[in-house]
Amino acid sequence: MAVDDIEIPMLLKNERNLIWIDEILRPILEQDDFISSIGGTYINIFKNYIVVNTVNNSKVNDLLSLPQIIPYKDFLYFNKAYNSLSQMQHDFSGIKFLVYQLRPKRLFIYTDMEINNNVIYIIDRNFNNSEFIDATRPFNPTIIFHKFQKNPSVSQNLAQSRRDVDSHNLEVKVLGGDGILNEYYGFPCSVGFWVTSIDPNDFYIVTAGHCDAFGVYSYYPWGSKSSSGLLIGPMNFNLTNNIYDVGIISFEYQYEKNVVPTFSIRNDGEYQYKELIITNGAPVSSHNVHICKSDYTTHLTCGRVFGLNGIATGYTEEEDDLYDLIITDFYSAKGDSGGPAFSFGSPQNLYSVVLHGIFVILNSAIQPIDKIFKALYEHERYYKLYLGRCGVHKNFILNLNCGPILQDRANLRKKFFTQSFSCLSEKNFLLIGYVFGVKFHKINDITY
Repeated sequence: MAVDDIEIPMLLKNERNLIWIDEILRPILEQDDFISSIGGTYINIFKNYIVVNTVNNSKVNDLLSLPQIIPYKDFLYFNKAYNSLSQMQHDFSGIKFLVYQLRPKRLFIYTDMEINNNVIYIIDRNFNNSEFIDATRPFNPTIIFHKFQKNPSVSQNLAQSRRDVDSHNLEVKVLGGDGILNEYYGFPCSVGFWVTSIDPNDFYIVTAGHCDAFGVYSYYPWGSKSSSGLLIGPMNFNLTNNIYDVGIISFEYQYEKNVVPTFSIRNDGEYQYKELIITNGAPVSSHNVHICKSDYTTHLTCGRVFGLNGIATGYTEEEDDLYDLIITDFYSAKGDSGGPAFSFGSPQNLYSVVLHGIFVILNSAIQPIDKIFKALYEHERYYKLYLGRCGVHKNFILNLNCGPILQDRANLRKKFFTQSFSCLSEKNFLLIGYVFGVKFHKINDITY
């Protein structure tokens, strides 16, 4: 389904509106009156409605008669389904218990609302997980086998030649998605985002914890084959346990004034607009919405959200599992670990993005931002997402969370976020168009 560039702002506007309605709807469907009759929701931006999977049609009128739903009933489409939320939650718990018990390897497990079932996604057929698969049959999951996905043509053009760096004469802004190189092991990862500690002048980079904890990291531009010589610092904290995958790199070389922290994400597809500005951080809440990432190897790629409760099983040599992952379908490769996942936050301005987490596992899984900060808090690491100093960028308010200085935030947003689409990055239109304009035939991958 082809989408013209001029349609992109309206599609983004529709998506934002549907997400907002879905946030009202979902807690209601979790209540006892509906949880056994409704099978979850997902968003269809082309039809501009929320699909409500319906097991018991007698509950439809009850739902539509609720005062909080009446204003939005025209945005709801009721689709015949077989699995209720309560059934899928029960089955997911059973499958999760089997993960603890049987320790399968290289699988994604998640609930897909569009399929209306729990999914076991087999990443690598070289591992024998037949015992686990057989044990899950009473819970009737949908089995999907991974197929190699080529980098979408719109994203293939994002590859950039190496930008030469003179480490003695240049200040380099390090953005989310830029490469970082472990100087000891020589392995690349990606910058997720910058945070500050209690002291706002102490900066740190959040990335994936499985990027090596030993050694100092340096800035590693896209396309690089050797170190830039611009040192950032060591990873002073990392988690790669059975829940989280997060690492903190301390900015210990800031006195050299070569590396500059930012609140931006790399977007090198368009020379004039190289940065996407992080205006907020928030978890993903709805299924089938767009999500993008920026990383060292594959650069900027986009896809859709399939699951919000993902489990990745046995994904390291230590057979660690990760939980509560965002499962997507965007293209990824080695070196992408740690890069930021985000969505375009404003239909009026495609420079503005909302940060959702970091990329942690190929094929492709995101550690949500709320889980990252929860993990840090649990280990008495108190950081805050860096959104710049209070002030005004040429296109943005740098920080909408600066307290009493910015009281009238709505008017400020209106004033500074209103831009003509004639000056937006064509690359962003192409990427969003790819997400909205390509039908993903994942049903063809399903076996029963």
